[in-house]
Amino acid sequence: MTLCHILRAIGMGAALACAALATAHAGYPERTIRIVVPYQPGGSTDTVVRKFAELAAPELGQSIIIENKGGAGATLGARALANAEPDGYTLAILPSPVFRMPHIQDMGYDPNRDFTYVMMLSGYTLGVAVPANAPYRDWAGFIDYARKHPGDIAYGTASVGSASNVMMEDIARRNGVTWRHIPYKGESDVIQGVLGGQLQAYAGSTTVLPMVQAGKMRMLVTWGDARSAQFPDVPTLHELDGTPAAYAPFGIAAPKGLPPEILQTLHDTFKRVAESEAFRSILTQYGQELVYLDSAAYARYAAEQFEAERKIVQDLGLKAN
Repeated sequence: MTLCHILRAIGMGAALACAALATAHAGYPERTIRIVVPYQPGGSTDTVVRKFAELAAPELGQSIIIENKGGAGATLGARALANAEPDGYTLAILPSPVFRMPHIQDMGYDPNRDFTYVMMLSGYTLGVAVPANAPYRDWAGFIDYARKHPGDIAYGTASVGSASNVMMEDIARRNGVTWRHIPYKGESDVIQGVLGGQLQAYAGSTTVLPMVQAGKMRMLVTWGDARSAQFPDVPTLHELDGTPAAYAPFGIAAPKGLPPEILQTLHDTFKRVAESEAFRSILTQYGQELVYLDSAAYARYAAEQFEAERKIVQDLGLKAN
């Protein structure tokens, strides 16, 4: 039952109260909107969301600022929502670890209870890159080296429990290899770890493209259904050994209890921006694609994903670092 329904049931002043409530929501937004990105600046998610915000701000008539909160398995955006007012001025990006991490440790939020799902936005092209001078020249050589040198390969990802972390552990299980996972606060830090010799492999999105183009790193494999337009000469893992494709979609959410009028404003505005040629061009540039779901469909996806992640965590024996 909505607040207006309750007021009508009570009777006294109901019409005036509902009118005042509608008027207040009609003025939204009246100040700056904050979007929490649960990664450090400079990664693919941060860059794409910043450009999305630049396009959306004029549509909403207010500025949109990005607040980076890296760490905690990419869940700090979700935590921010769980403790924020549902007034439409605090939003967050929810990547896949948001639905996985609560099955690994207590994160202080419940995906089924604490969020209003606004819109699914995008998904990454993921894969594995290594230093240009690595002894393994291709994916087969990488796996062979890992078999012969158990535990010698340390790979980095943007967070524990990320899609890249899960995929790498699944690959290890499928191939009977052992390697070490080193989680960082963002992809840019992982890349620096590879270049600095602390890591033997990078697992993540195509943020690594400039380093590959500069000849400092080499992409061994991507994890989509089809070859990446950014790496047309790099095979997919699916074509090499039939491993199912792996994606990491993310969306935009607000705190639970967001008024329906504000939810509709945000969804409709964000949908227009997401489907614009300007934003599609940005996605292509950063190796992502539009993965749109409306508010209701996104909420259903979230509930299903939360349950699916429970089994993934159990099957792979994932634990908090």
